[in-house]
Amino acid sequence: MRSCSAFAFLVAAATSVGQPGTLDASFGANGLAIAAVTGNYSSGEAIAEQPDGKIVVGGATPGYALLARFNADGTLDSGFGNNGLVLTDVDASNDFVGAVAVQPNGNIIAGGVRFNALADGRAIVMRHLPDGDLDASFGTNGIRTIDFTGTTDSFIKGLVLQPDGRIVACGERYTGTAWESFVLRLNSDGTTDSGFGIVQMDISTDGDDNATDITLQNDGKIVVCGTSESITGGGMFIARLNANGTFDGTFGTGGKLVLDIGGGGTDAGNSVRVQDDGKVIVCGLLDTQDGYRIGVARMLENGTLDNTFGTNGSVAINLGVDDWALPTLAVQPDGKILVGADNNTGNPARVKVIRLLSDGSLDASFGINGIGTSNATSGNDFEYAVRTLFLSDGGIAVAGYVDTPNNVQVAAWKFQSGLNVGISEGSGEGSFRIVPNPVHDELWIDRVAMSTANITIRELTGREVLGWSNHSARSIDVSALPPGTYSLSIAGSIGQRSARFIKR
Repeated sequence: MRSCSAFAFLVAAATSVGQPGTLDASFGANGLAIAAVTGNYSSGEAIAEQPDGKIVVGGATPGYALLARFNADGTLDSGFGNNGLVLTDVDASNDFVGAVAVQPNGNIIAGGVRFNALADGRAIVMRHLPDGDLDASFGTNGIRTIDFTGTTDSFIKGLVLQPDGRIVACGERYTGTAWESFVLRLNSDGTTDSGFGIVQMDISTDGDDNATDITLQNDGKIVVCGTSESITGGGMFIARLNANGTFDGTFGTGGKLVLDIGGGGTDAGNSVRVQDDGKVIVCGLLDTQDGYRIGVARMLENGTLDNTFGTNGSVAINLGVDDWALPTLAVQPDGKILVGADNNTGNPARVKVIRLLSDGSLDASFGINGIGTSNATSGNDFEYAVRTLFLSDGGIAVAGYVDTPNNVQVAAWKFQSGLNVGISEGSGEGSFRIVPNPVHDELWIDRVAMSTANITIRELTGREVLGWSNHSARSIDVSALPPGTYSLSIAGSIGQRSARFIKR
């Protein structure tokens, strides 16, 4: 039976949705939350959401690796570190967090780099407990340093968590003659997974490779993107590895693909995601004959460009200036594509979120002609977007930094998507609601007409974790799921509808 509190939650969820593409005024100050780190400079470089809806932003401030945790309303979480901030002095010089993820138990995994007194960088992965303290059971006192033979610098740029607790990370290292991309996998205690090891990408044989982002497919395959520069030409690269670390020969050429979409200089890949149907989306910066453009491309499962998306599989977005912003991706449960960026040659620069329909066209229902723009920062203060995330409550979060007259501060913005989380989009026979939400052990599908359908539950990465064929019961046992945010999809004669729920 549906409880009154569950019904009230659903009513609140339905009525709190605002104009898609506008800032959420209930978050921070008019949609912008600033961490206010002491000093002249701090930046947000990575973002993740906890199962309880709190937002973790990773970055740096001089001398320290930085983590900031915001409550769902944008205030700093006083139960995390020192008033919401954790500054970790790993080595003699500056340290940096470039990737972050949250485990189901609330532990925080952060990847980045430590710099010694000679400014030599070494890749690191850290694990923090839910209160911000380093977890001494991971690596050495909470920190695992990755050592490469013959390497003077190495960085972690992206990481993702497998369902079994292992950590897969990508990054780059300098071999003395060129930058090379790598992928590695660690066990849950921070030791190297000997069955995977460290995979050197070798996208280009005569230039630099820079890996920037990583994600998992439903089947456990690993997808990486970045930039490949070569004497003979470069561009965005996408590579796919099997779960054991070997290259997947069914994708591109030997598991690798380089795209030159702009037709000018070298296109830069910066963010990658995999849709529920297995199609791969990558975005980055296009170097065209007419200047720089934000580029989004979609590939079929075998790596060929999807000609149902944009023009011959890609979209070039012009924000009105010769833009150098490196955009990042998120995908909504309904399949719409989000791109976070900024006009960093604008005056002043402003954070933007672009929403595309599944065919690559701009979504006219979002912002102004598909583009939402921040109006939270007053005066001539500049805003910079670094990473984008779709939240469990239907919001769109962007991590980055604000350049104010006094200093540069780590920041997070929250835009409204217009998507009812916990309530499926649309109306009529196929519409449904999930109650209660959040759920502990059993959820109910509250529908006008419950007919036989296929039901799938996925993690936010898109990985399927539970599924039923020809299911007709209203109740679903989710007690085996670890805490987190999931998407439940129903597919049947009425088509497919999805809604998100939180498992406590």
